[in-house]
Amino acid sequence: MPEEPPAVLQIVEVLGPSDQGRTIPFRCRAEDGALYYVKGQQTDRASLWREWIAAHLASALGLPLPPFSLVQIDEALLAELPRSWQCVGCLPAFGSRHHDASIWFEVALLDQVPPALQQRVLWFDWWIRNMDRLAANTNLLWDANHKKLVMIDHNLAFDRDFDAAKFLDLHIFASQWPVIANDLFLRDALRQQMNEVMPVARWACNNAPPEWSWANAEMDVPSNFDPEDALATLARCATPELWRTE
Repeated sequence: MPEEPPAVLQIVEVLGPSDQGRTIPFRCRAEDGALYYVKGQQTDRASLWREWIAAHLASALGLPLPPFSLVQIDEALLAELPRSWQCVGCLPAFGSRHHDASIWFEVALLDQVPPALQQRVLWFDWWIRNMDRLAANTNLLWDANHKKLVMIDHNLAFDRDFDAAKFLDLHIFASQWPVIANDLFLRDALRQQMNEVMPVARWACNNAPPEWSWANAEMDVPSNFDPEDALATLARCATPELWRTE
């Protein structure tokens, strides 16, 4: 884990809203020259917290996630944008780097994903209570050049209304659940990995922008996300509760 607070990349160009994603991320060029999909004040703070924590965990677990960073748009640049774009705001935001040569992942590509990776993505979503990886809307990309999966969009993780039955019925990789459920050695290995990365989740919570604790720019209305509640959800990895499907 980094010892220093996370760096914040400055956005130097805003290219406009994306045509995909319910949170309407903005395509932006950062000071490192890379293109990022930016989720800022056009979405709620809970979405930013979820993206931030889930991204750190996925990265620590070696799952196929694009590089990510905190990003920020200067007030002067924001003022030059079309009024309909200014909703992205100038507070610290979450940026996910654009992945070149990628297409939307669909069911037809399922056989090209190794079963072991399907199991890890399924287990990860189960752990973080992410209901938003469905066959009809996978929130996955496919790297056409390298034939690799790319995970995106965790803004609905830590779902307080998580429905285990619905998850196991609709998740794009749900067919792999019996493998996880019936392999005690695999479950022990997964549990060990979860325990090992729990400090990463704590670091992410402790190093999120303080502005995210507030629902508005004036910072006088608390946000609708409790990091301690998210950590408690993750802590289930140390108990048999994690594997309960009822």
